[in-house]
Amino acid sequence: MVIEIIQREIPTRGIGYIILRDCPEDRLGEALGKGMEKLKKAGARAVWASSLPEGEPLHPGPVGVWRLTHIHDMVRLERALPAEKPQVKLTLRSPRKGQEENLYLDLVNRAFADVPNAATQRPTDLRKQNHRYTLAYQGDQPVGAYEVDLTDKTPELAMLAVEPSLRRQGLGRTLLRTALDSLGKAPACTLTVSTANPGALALYEAEGFAQTGLVSSWFEVV
Repeated sequence: MVIEIIQREIPTRGIGYIILRDCPEDRLGEALGKGMEKLKKAGARAVWASSLPEGEPLHPGPVGVWRLTHIHDMVRLERALPAEKPQVKLTLRSPRKGQEENLYLDLVNRAFADVPNAATQRPTDLRKQNHRYTLAYQGDQPVGAYEVDLTDKTPELAMLAVEPSLRRQGLGRTLLRTALDSLGKAPACTLTVSTANPGALALYEAEGFAQTGLVSSWFEVV
């Protein structure tokens, strides 16, 4: 049985996370108790838990002395490339250390402030090997950002964010098509999205992405 306890979002979101792996059903309550004790001591106002496929899946309702309430699922989507070309041209820049990195992080964190399970981005998160980070501008104004993971033959769109004050103007579709167009001759693109982010899910499906599997289900523990 492996218990992964994540505290990094407690200072910013007040949420602690428990991820269970290889956890038999008769030890789920014990495992949740260990995670709850540590996260509450660290100041978590809420605790969310997930059991990855290797272990016994969590389910809504009582587990030992705890009660689980389903919050959302993370689902995997994929579509073949090439994608439709963007009609509006955006200027793309890799954020440089300093002001542009700060612009990137500020835009992304504001865009995902209300999205379940979104992680607060920090400068160290912009140093992942084989990841491409991009700021998108219209004129001199940053309007969006995206991150692509190029580790595998099929790239993953790891993040797509639109400036919150500019939503509902078609920028999400333009930014998505721009990101896919930047992948060149890649055969396809994958991504993971929360079912609690219905606007993003609807956009991806409208642009040809189809669900290929469930990544994880998340529950609040009380």
